[in-house]
Amino acid sequence: MTAISTINDVFSLINTELEDIESAYADYLKTNVSLIPKISEHIILSGGKRLRPALLILTMKMLSSRPCSGTAMAAVIEFIHTATLLHDDVVDQADMRRGLTAANMIWGNEASVLVGDFLFSTSFDLAVDQGNLKILKALSSATKRLAEGEILELMKTADTSTTEDDYLAVIEGKTAILMAIACEIGSLLAGADDKKQALMKDFGLNLGMAFQMIDDVLDYTSREEDLGKAIGIDLEEGKLTLPLIYTLQKASEEERQQLQEIILADFVSPENFARVYQLIIKHGGIQFTMNRAHQHIETAKKLLKPLESSIFKESLLFMADYILDRDR
Repeated sequence: MTAISTINDVFSLINTELEDIESAYADYLKTNVSLIPKISEHIILSGGKRLRPALLILTMKMLSSRPCSGTAMAAVIEFIHTATLLHDDVVDQADMRRGLTAANMIWGNEASVLVGDFLFSTSFDLAVDQGNLKILKALSSATKRLAEGEILELMKTADTSTTEDDYLAVIEGKTAILMAIACEIGSLLAGADDKKQALMKDFGLNLGMAFQMIDDVLDYTSREEDLGKAIGIDLEEGKLTLPLIYTLQKASEEERQQLQEIILADFVSPENFARVYQLIIKHGGIQFTMNRAHQHIETAKKLLKPLESSIFKESLLFMADYILDRDR
């Protein structure tokens, strides 16, 4: 069994399946309305990490004792993810996505929302074709949770009373649930029993929680050219992520007042962003968030312990560490 030492080793292991998924995107997006594939492909083919399709395929191969295909359902997961990105960029009035001009800035908000709706519809059409009610139910529950997470995030915009529990509810819905459903559907395609289905869903959920926490750290610590979007955009949009929530809890009354004024402002100057960053560092907001992410990754890895050793299990364990250590 070849050892997995880089993320490229993981993707090379399932390269054939990933190529099939990439090829399937165009087939599944066939329509007489030319704007739909144009906008969809602007996001899908813009260099995303493909973590969710990889999680589905690796889970399926780890648990399957028979040949099976995850192409359609991996495409479904990526289409849903793409739809949420299109909708998010409209809500956030984003300028950039993955280092490129956001779709809403090129084609407008209306087109972005409607193409996002098309992708959701296409996803369920493909899922119905699987003829598996459990998969359809899992998918419908996940998309409902996605919407709840996005709405809760909107409700909590610029709300300095936001708690860590509020934050966890938001990121479970907006990010973690899609990684959870990728692993759960992979186990369903493999014909795994209910216990393993629940285990893999929990594994994916913990990965997703850590992934978003690292993302929120990078929004304060990374470089724009590395992250593919403007740094400090969460603060600009009034999003209270865990580094800032923790800092607000630990700050003095004077510091808290300063933070509240910056959060509520229409524009965050470089000087104000630097001030917020200084306070986050001072009160340990970055380290606190990293520790929380680490806990989720350790929980995820422990969940896989009872499963039989294989190159696919090793790959999933490596992906857990990769999520924790990524810098973009």
